[in-house]
This record gives sequence, C-alpha cells and structure tokens, in this order.
Amino acid sequence: MEFDFNNFSIVLILLNFIYFSLKQLDSDIHFQDINLNYINMKIKHLLFVCIGALALHACSSDEEILNAPNGGVGETAGTSVELVVPVGCRTIRIDYPTASGIESMTASISPVAKVISGQNVSPITNTTVNIVSSVDTYVNIYDENDTKLVENFPIMATSLRAASAGNIMIPEDAVNEYVTSDGPFTFYHSSGVAMFDDSWPFFAAIVDADFSDVVVDYDIEAKTVNMNQAPNQSWRECVKVVMHLRTVGGMFPEKVGLVLEGLDSKYIDNYEAKLTLGNWNEVIPPNSLSSTVDISGAHPIITLNNIDWVTSTDATHATYINSKTGKNQKVNISGAKYYNVEPGFINVGGDLFTLTVTFRGKDRSVTSKAEGDAMIANFIGAVMNTETQNFFINTDTRHFNVGNFEIHMKGYNPTDAYSSIYPSASTIGVAKDNSTTYCDNQGYVWGFKVPVLTRHAWEETSFFEAYPEYEAWVKSNGAVNKEWYKHPEGSKISIWW
Repeated sequence: MEFDFNNFSIVLILLNFIYFSLKQLDSDIHFQDINLNYINMKIKHLLFVCIGALALHACSSDEEILNAPNGGVGETAGTSVELVVPVGCRTIRIDYPTASGIESMTASISPVAKVISGQNVSPITNTTVNIVSSVDTYVNIYDENDTKLVENFPIMATSLRAASAGNIMIPEDAVNEYVTSDGPFTFYHSSGVAMFDDSWPFFAAIVDADFSDVVVDYDIEAKTVNMNQAPNQSWRECVKVVMHLRTVGGMFPEKVGLVLEGLDSKYIDNYEAKLTLGNWNEVIPPNSLSSTVDISGAHPIITLNNIDWVTSTDATHATYINSKTGKNQKVNISGAKYYNVEPGFINVGGDLFTLTVTFRGKDRSVTSKAEGDAMIANFIGAVMNTETQNFFINTDTRHFNVGNFEIHMKGYNPTDAYSSIYPSASTIGVAKDNSTTYCDNQGYVWGFKVPVLTRHAWEETSFFEAYPEYEAWVKSNGAVNKEWYKHPEGSKISIWW
C-alpha cells in the first residue's frame, strides 16, 4: 500500500493540538466525515506544558470505499480525541481489523516533544479522526514504544448521521463523551440531561411547553480492563448507568426510562440496581419511587417508577437524611405543586432520587478471545454512541378519557410493549411528521438531550421564551443555532444548577 503524505502544522500555545485527516483507510474502513471524540488519558508522571509546533501526516490509499453511506459523505459526529504523547514520541500507530487480519497505519509527530528547563514535556494533542465504515468495528492506537494509548474505540456503521436519514439530530453532539484511564482500567463516559414535555400526542408548541415535566440527568459508563496488564481483573468490566431525577413538573408523568439499544443483553452476566436518595442513602421513604430492570429482551430497559409521588402531599411530609448536612430534610417543600420547578420551591442542597444500575459482563478470562473482544466493543459502543440511548417517559391521562402514552425523543422508537399502540396513538392530536417518530409536521418535539449543566425552565414558562434560539434550532432539525442551550433568558430558567 502506498501512502500520500500531506503535511500541516499548528502553533501550540501552552497545550499542543494536533489535527490529522485520514483520507482513506485500507479495505473495510474509509476515513472521511466523522469527528471522533476519544480520550483524556491520565499519565501522572507527564507534564502538559509545551510551546512549539507539531505536524501530523495523513495517509491515504487508493482502495475502493466499501458501502459507505451516501458514497462516504455524511454528517459529522463526536468531539475531539485527546492523546497524551510521551516525551520523544515521533509517531503513533493505528490498528484496525479487516477481513484478512489486523492492518495498521502510522502518523508522524514533528517536531518531537523535548525537555525544557529540566522538565518532562508531553503535549496534549487534540486529534480529529474522520472515519466512515461499512461495518461495526474498532481501532487501537499505540505510541512508538508499542504502548497502547487507545483501546477498542468503536467505529459503527449504525452511528453515522447520514444526511438522508433525517431522524436523530436533537442534539446528540451536545452530549458529553469522554474517556479516562487509571492503570489497567479505561472508563468510557457519556452524560447529559434528558428533558421532556408530557403533552404528546397533543400540542408540542402550545400549552406551556416548558419541558420540565420530567428532567433527569445521567452518566453512562463502560469500564474495561487491559488484559495484558491485569489478566485476572476482567470480571470488573461493566456498563453502569446513573440517573438523577431533577424535576417532575407535570401531572401526567408516571415513569422515566432508558432503553440501552447499544448494549446486547447476551453479554450481561448479572446486574445490580440501587435506588437511593443522593448517591449513598438507601433509606428512601416507603411507598415512594421504585425501579425496574428488564434484560429479557435483546437490550436492557431501565425504568424509574412512580415518579409522580414526588408531587404528592406524602413527599412534603416524608423526610430523609441529607448527605451533605447529615440532617433530616423533607423530600419536597410544603406548598409546592410540583417538584423543583416553581420559584421559591426549589429544593436547593437537597439530594435527588438516584438510580444506579451496573451491568456486569462475562469474565473474559474464561471466554474465547473473539467473544471477549465482541463484548468489550459492544460495551464501549453502548456508551459512546449516544444515539443508542433511548430515553422515554410514561404518562397517564386516563382521567381525561384519553389513555396512557409512552413519549420518546425524535427519531427513537417506542418500546416493544408500546410499539403496537404507537401507530394509532400518533394519529391523535397535532399532525405528525410521517418520516420519523415523535415529531410533529412543523418539526416540534416532546423531548431532547442537552449537556449536564443545562438548566430547565420554570413551571408554565415557555421553553421558547426561556431559550430564544431553541425554536429555530428544533424546527430546522438542528441545522441552525446549534448552541442554543448556551444562551438562555436568565429570569426564565431555574437557578439551581
């Protein structure tokens, strides 16, 4: 294979950022239009200070693109990859699987990081890798001493945001994805906030449209083990989901759930679920919230049940021990109509109902290498591919003689339990967009994901007023105002976060 090297450099100011474009990879993989977010490696003995210039060379191949969507042209996804490069490192190597075995390509680092004033210097490189793959796969990245910097990063054909799909773009790229490392353990994270309005299938942009009817924040983590460093520790490998219930601002929501569509139940050996107030207090009020974990299907489903309890009078009398103060505190504030959505009735400093579910994988020391590799790639993909994280709420409007509904975000499918009901339910209320799910014909939606620190609107405060740039963004399917959540109208959003 011949390589065509294109050299470019970027001035480093304190921290050195490397960008490289991989134009076309051999065989099954073509490097093109996906912005790969990868790693913040923790190497304690290296200092991250350097001024200079680095250049990475991109390589290309004349091999044919295999089944790349839209001829290999799609929407970008992900964020930046941060690699800690050791002092003296001149090249990195990327390994990727093909039908004939593991193939490799090399990228150069120039000039080599030097020692300044007697200190070790290691640039943090912000590397953009553009990849389009016709199949689900993964890559490993090594330094020139064959030290693995990146392990089993998933590249998924199913994760491509192809322009023709037009389904999920609300805004998956606003959700934080990052990777950390500690000894033989690597941790893959994605986190964010899921916000819902409970009015589906009726008015997406009318009524109050405050999107605080249910708000949960979440962190989803995959933990993997370097088998070369710790061959007896693979039993620690898992996928962990942590969900905090921030608000219940409507009278209809009963449950909030998550379908982990990227995690295959067949790789789950066992699981543990804990419902707490705060991150440790397992003494929660009786007859309050509960949780359910279902792994009987192809993918796990997690639900936090009976969430309307927090808006009841029982919640304004029930107490628990606050994890910060050690004192008894009421779950909700007396006089509150709802939970954490009304000015003067925000439980500032209070603990939140927290659901933690840990799915443990099979012990790779007793499985075949192929099965173990597939399991780890599946775990990582379930976290880093945010489009497989399908949040939803269940509502009860039977006292209006309407029925129970299951509400998801745009482009996501209802659960199997609701799939037969969805077609008829979606014909009720406002006219829907027939090309996708949970979206009306003007582009309005009933739920979306945003970064963790995004604050919700006050009760009965229109989200369109709280975030003036939101409406144009959602109606354009994410094409404009991509950072709308950074520009709120301060008086109309909660001060809690």
